[in-house]
Amino acid sequence: MRLLPTVLSAVSLLISVTNASLSTEILYWPLESPQPSVLAHVSYDPVSLKSDIVSYQPPKGDQSDRLVRVGLYTSTPTNKKQWVGSLVSLSSLTASEQPTLRLHLGPANEVYTVSLSASSTSTQVSTYNPRIDLISNESGTQPHLNRPVVVGPDGQNPEQPEEKTILQKYWWVLLIITFISMSGGGGGE
Repeated sequence: MRLLPTVLSAVSLLISVTNASLSTEILYWPLESPQPSVLAHVSYDPVSLKSDIVSYQPPKGDQSDRLVRVGLYTSTPTNKKQWVGSLVSLSSLTASEQPTLRLHLGPANEVYTVSLSASSTSTQVSTYNPRIDLISNESGTQPHLNRPVVVGPDGQNPEQPEEKTILQKYWWVLLIITFISMSGGGGGE
């Protein structure tokens, strides 16, 4: 009897944790800078794949040919603070572009990498928020393993049928052309 309330409280805690929104901090890091700066704070729900931008601070700068790194810090078994990200142009984060941040979710619904794409906007807006796309961790097609190998009675691979020649495939076309050419001639007067 004492075990039932403990199990129920554990289940309710698990349900509340799975329904809770997670959040992450996306950083940008100019190549000449010693440390990254905060680009955005994003909260997301991995179950419904909905996200909200809590804050967004685009980088200040007018040098559009500069490169910056966009990413985040993750934790690995060998390194507790490892940078993961991609290299983009600074112009893709400025006000003339509308960036789309793609957050790739791992098996535990944590963000394991960030990628960015930009599309030009027709109107200049001084304050805007980028789009956020959540990409879930879905399995791709799986190979069919452990299938038996089919061999012939002599232990060799079964022979593949010979491929037919063009004449063997399309003999009927020649028959139709011959029929039309022989029946089409009319006598002229």
